[in-house]
Amino acid sequence: MKLYELTDEERIKYLLVNDYIDNKQADLLKSREPLSQDLADSLSENQVGVFGLPYGFATDFKINGKDYVVPMSIEEPSVIAAASNGAKRIRNSGGFSVNVSDHIVYGQIVLESVEEDTLTLLKAQHDAILKVANEAHPSLIRRGGGVRTLEFHKYDNLIELELGVDTVDAMGANIVNTILEKTSKEVAAITGCNVLCSILSNSGEGQLVDVQVDVEFEQLSTKTMSGSEVAQRIVSLTEFAKKSVKRAVTHNKGIMNGIDAVILASGNDFRAQEAAAHEYAARSGYQPLSNWQIEDDRLHGRLLMPIEVGSVGGAISSMPMAQLTLAIMHISGSKELRSVIGAVGLANNLSALRALVTTGIQAGHMSLQSKSLAVSAGAIGAEIDLVAAQLNSEKNYSLENAKKVLRELRNK
Repeated sequence: MKLYELTDEERIKYLLVNDYIDNKQADLLKSREPLSQDLADSLSENQVGVFGLPYGFATDFKINGKDYVVPMSIEEPSVIAAASNGAKRIRNSGGFSVNVSDHIVYGQIVLESVEEDTLTLLKAQHDAILKVANEAHPSLIRRGGGVRTLEFHKYDNLIELELGVDTVDAMGANIVNTILEKTSKEVAAITGCNVLCSILSNSGEGQLVDVQVDVEFEQLSTKTMSGSEVAQRIVSLTEFAKKSVKRAVTHNKGIMNGIDAVILASGNDFRAQEAAAHEYAARSGYQPLSNWQIEDDRLHGRLLMPIEVGSVGGAISSMPMAQLTLAIMHISGSKELRSVIGAVGLANNLSALRALVTTGIQAGHMSLQSKSLAVSAGAIGAEIDLVAAQLNSEKNYSLENAKKVLRELRNK
């Protein structure tokens, strides 16, 4: 029996038997209580409840030779299905090859009311300022991180100090902001200028992930279309995305479907990730984040983009479900987590493009949405599967039809 045909209890047992989770973690999943009231209060203001999202997992990921089951938190069933589908096709062709840059988070100190010689003064004090910045967060130095770069940029009557900080396994927002605020006081004393602001940047140019795959044509074929034809159509659609911003946005949204779902499941900041991704896509006119081309009778795919996440600190360390996500993937640090997230993005991208150039996106998408429609129509318990099956049989995916099918079922 396939995983999607199992009950929730059976899927938890699958994770338990295959050593992805232990008994305590299995109990956490069964409890469906991701946050205590005290923890929820500490994470959000005016807290009155917990808004739940389904928590599932994608399969068949082979990344740099290692197998992964990848937890994903999302309300749309087709995203996890697409991730697993794309991963399996890539796995059967050899898997994902991923390279990850260092984890550099940039911060900015902005000075106003600068004098003519302020920039010269700052440059002369470069090493002293760098020393102050590194002394601002000693524990980061002990973990192997620290401020790696310090640059000065002048904009009319403003001067920016740009610091590049290696935050190791932490996402780094609080670390960088602490360093900036302590350093800015020293900079103000040195220059006599006012500090307009001290804040990290969500630019991800220092946190790039490079994911590459080579997909065999036979892994792309359909009943009516050869794999080589599917591959060429995927290339053509990618080239169109390079010319059409409206298509490029949706191309990238398909990548972010998978990426955001893993980021949510791991307790990371998906808003920061979205900002970094689209900033990177817009470097020279908005472009698709992935590229597909034919190389040596294979479809070669590459995704190059920033992944802004951490594996320790903040909500990641305090939320039990986030810790469970990292445990299931056996994550050793933020570099490995970034590798997995990048691979998921490219897997979702492959599945979306293949569907678009063959059967169309709605065929698979709506069949997976049928259960959600059944629930919206009022179905409960065993009725949900029966109504969904009828919707899939009729290929009529409307709420009105779902209500009609439910009425007929109940009148039997």
